[in-house]
Amino acid sequence: MDLKVRHITKRYRNKTVLEDIGFDVGPHELVSIVGPSGVGKTTLLKIIAGLETTEAGTVHFSEPPTQRHPVIIVFQDYVLFPSMTVRENIGFGLQARRLDKGKIGRQVNRMLAYFRISDKGDHYPAQLSAGQQQRVAIARAMIVNPAVLLLDEPFANLDRNLKMETARFIRRTQQAFGIPTISVTHDLEEAFAMSDRIGVLLDGRLRQFDTPKAVYFDSASPEVARFLGPVNRIPKQLFTLFQIEESGSDTHLARPENLAITANTQGPGRIAEKTFAGHYTAYTVTIQDNTYTVYSQDDQFTPGQRVALELKPY
Repeated sequence: MDLKVRHITKRYRNKTVLEDIGFDVGPHELVSIVGPSGVGKTTLLKIIAGLETTEAGTVHFSEPPTQRHPVIIVFQDYVLFPSMTVRENIGFGLQARRLDKGKIGRQVNRMLAYFRISDKGDHYPAQLSAGQQQRVAIARAMIVNPAVLLLDEPFANLDRNLKMETARFIRRTQQAFGIPTISVTHDLEEAFAMSDRIGVLLDGRLRQFDTPKAVYFDSASPEVARFLGPVNRIPKQLFTLFQIEESGSDTHLARPENLAITANTQGPGRIAEKTFAGHYTAYTVTIQDNTYTVYSQDDQFTPGQRVALELKPY
């Protein structure tokens, strides 16, 4: 199963929310659409799920979804049935299909074990943590063997220290079940960790759609680059200092991770500021009238020290 989104345009009253959106999702692929809150990410998911109409565009599935293999959307508030146990919530879709109780029980047990919540089977949603509720919601989706899985802000209700663990778990789950998955989120680090490809949605348009590494290190525009994190602008007159080849552009964008500091008593730069940031040290380096942020594993440099900067390949 794969799907193609083509020229999707959506308006509310006179406001265009989505304009000419297009991308592909391959079989067994996990794609994340990232963007700020209110940019139309959830609306796009609803369109793919068939819950919203459009002014233009199509969503084409290589194999049309059916009742037995539907498109399933997991909303950020999970929408679990509060009066049902975890076991009953997970098995609800199979019960609605009137499958044999024994078969339902075996499949539910398999899901409980895979999602590591076997000891929560007789609990109710209110007795679970946010992370456990999310696992129940995804297990309920996976048990019906969906054609496509859609995740709406999967990290929204999680503590910071749980987000990366959950991103890895979602990735493992998606690979294990082999289901094409689209996630929409504004949690960038987690999206990078779990996705095969990432789309950047800004001002209602898909500004870039590529691998996580390409989107981050080779952003399509300054706007995309700034949304994804700190970025340095190197003007053309400093290309030689950074050993950047002429490309016809007046500026070159470089992430803080792409710059390396070298001690040089005759260097063109000076350390203006040094900040310990946990797993790296952040330096502010001035060259002429320009300021650059550098992330380094080396904490030997000190404010006021003369240095040189060079561009590292990513």
